[in-house]
Amino acid sequence: MSWNGTVRCGNCHDSGHNRTGCPELKKAFDADPNSYSGREWARYQARKAQPKTCSYCKESGHTRAGCTEMKQHKLTFQQDAILFRKAVAKWMRENGLGVGALVRAQDTQYYTDKGYCYPGTDGYIPPVGMVMNVTPSAPHYSAISGSSEWMSAGSFLTMETLGSPTVEPYRRNVGLSLPCIPGIVPRMGKDWYGGIQDRQDRASGINWEVVSVGYHHFDSTDWTSAPVVKVVTKEHFAGNNEQESKEFRTFTDERRQQFSDYINGSINLSEMKDPELPENDS
Repeated sequence: MSWNGTVRCGNCHDSGHNRTGCPELKKAFDADPNSYSGREWARYQARKAQPKTCSYCKESGHTRAGCTEMKQHKLTFQQDAILFRKAVAKWMRENGLGVGALVRAQDTQYYTDKGYCYPGTDGYIPPVGMVMNVTPSAPHYSAISGSSEWMSAGSFLTMETLGSPTVEPYRRNVGLSLPCIPGIVPRMGKDWYGGIQDRQDRASGINWEVVSVGYHHFDSTDWTSAPVVKVVTKEHFAGNNEQESKEFRTFTDERRQQFSDYINGSINLSEMKDPELPENDS
C-alpha cells in the first residue's frame, strides 16, 4: 500500500490491485503456464485457494486479523492491564516508591569494587540503592499465577547502588523485580502443570523494601492511560510475537472487583487477599 492507502501492484506497479490479481501475470499464465510469470500466477492462485487457518485460535475459515476470539481477548487484556497498573501505581505511592527512594534488596546480585556479590554467598551484604527514575515495567500477567511472567519476574525498576564510588556508573544499576504484593501479585499459585509454586522460590530480585521514601511521587497518568495500554495490547497480540489463544490469561471477576475496591479506596492493602488455592493442594 502507498502512503494514501491505494493498493499498488508489486509486479506491474499499477494501482488498484496487488500481485495476486495482476492482469499482466494472468496474461502471462494464459500465454505460457510454464513461464516464470505464469508460474508466479499459478502459485498465487494456489495459495488463495488454500483454506484459511487462524494463527491465534487455530480455527479454520478466518485469519488472525478477523479472529473474533482474539478481538475479545484484546479487550479483556486491556481492561485487566489498566486495573493492574492503577493498583500497582497506588501501591507505589503508599510505599513512597518514587524518585529518590532508598531501597534495600535481599536477593539480588550487584557489582562492587571486588566484583559481583551473589545472594547466599559468604559475606553477602544486601545492597542499598537509590531509585533515580521511575518508569515501571511490569505486565499484568505478573499478577496471574502460572504465567511465565509471574514465575520469572522480569525487571520492574532500577536502583543505583550506594557505597561503591569507584565502580563505573553503569555497573551500579541493579534491576528490581515486582515483589509479591497481597491481592495484587500473589506469592502462592499454580504452575503450568497444576502444582503449587511459591513465587519466592522461583523468582529472583523480588525481596526488597523501601527504607526511605522518595521526594517525588510516581506520576502514573500516562502509564495507566487507555491509549498507552492500547499500544501495549497491540504489541502483545502482534503476529510476530506468536501469541496464541491457549496462552491467554485473565483475572477472575472476584479479582477484578478487589482491584477496583482497592483503587477507589473501599478497602486497604491489608484487606487484599490472594486467590485461594485448591482445597486438595497444600
